Amino acid sequence: MKSAILKSGLVSLFLGVQLMAVATAADLTPVRFVFNWSTADHELIPVVVAQEKGFYEAEGLKVDVILPPDSQTTARLLAVGQADIGFESTTDVVFGVDQGLPIVSVGVYAQRNNWGLFGRPGEPVSLSNLKGKSIGIFTDSWTKAMMPFVYKAAGITENDVQLIIAHDSDTPLLLAGKIDIATNTANYLVPTVQTELRKDPTGLVGKEAGVPDVPVWAYTASTDYLAKHGDVAKKWMKATVKATEWAAEHPEEAAALVTKLYPDSGTLEYNTLGWKSLIPYLKGADGYMVQNDAHWLPIAQALKDTDQLKTVLPANKYYTNDLLK
Repeated sequence: MKSAILKSGLVSLFLGVQLMAVATAADLTPVRFVFNWSTADHELIPVVVAQEKGFYEAEGLKVDVILPPDSQTTARLLAVGQADIGFESTTDVVFGVDQGLPIVSVGVYAQRNNWGLFGRPGEPVSLSNLKGKSIGIFTDSWTKAMMPFVYKAAGITENDVQLIIAHDSDTPLLLAGKIDIATNTANYLVPTVQTELRKDPTGLVGKEAGVPDVPVWAYTASTDYLAKHGDVAKKWMKATVKATEWAAEHPEEAAALVTKLYPDSGTLEYNTLGWKSLIPYLKGADGYMVQNDAHWLPIAQALKDTDQLKTVLPANKYYTNDLLK
């Protein structure tokens, strides 16, 4: 009799726990996060850590990741309400605002520019001898914005080089000898070369490549979403900042999480190297994600100076720190 009562009590307890779990899951507020690329990679680590370590859940959120078909889709999904928080290049934000899209940066991902020109190990890259070289490029807004600065610094025009469009990565083209120079951010190209050749590529990064030293990526949202769900967005930011801090302190474990959840993101070694190369860029003088006018006005002015933008708007049209307060 006692065993039957005990068994009945355990069943009731189990069912009660199950019902509480269902109720808790149902109470979580959904947030749709849209990445800037069709596949996941180590730049998604803060979001993955916040998911896997329960930082979002602790804030009452259930965050789902959307992988768009291309980098141009992120801002559009935000603008039409099919996503809530986004991740995209700072140039996408500037161009989007210029085109009237209701988007704004809510926090910079990295504080400085790690984009540049890269060559094969042992083959130095110099602005003084770019003329006649074949250069791998992408069709995204960032590459489109950066290349005019490279030409100006090198004293050449686009017609002086041979541009080869890469649809996924230009690193294989570089290593195969099909191009002379690859363009990319260091956290993607350098680890790829290191894991494949066990050597470091040569390169010019940031100001060395003649480009402005501004953040490459930012977390974004539509102004409409923020007006209606600013409290939810603040919780998302709080959890994501906490996850970024944790991932910076535990890079190996953080890389292991994204590698396990997204096997197509690359090897554990690649993701670890890529994430570790980003860590020095993530925190600014005022902390993680905090923005200032110097992050935005120089890139907007530079785009205007190279005839890619008609007007430089006030800085508060491009970014807000309200979610970090």
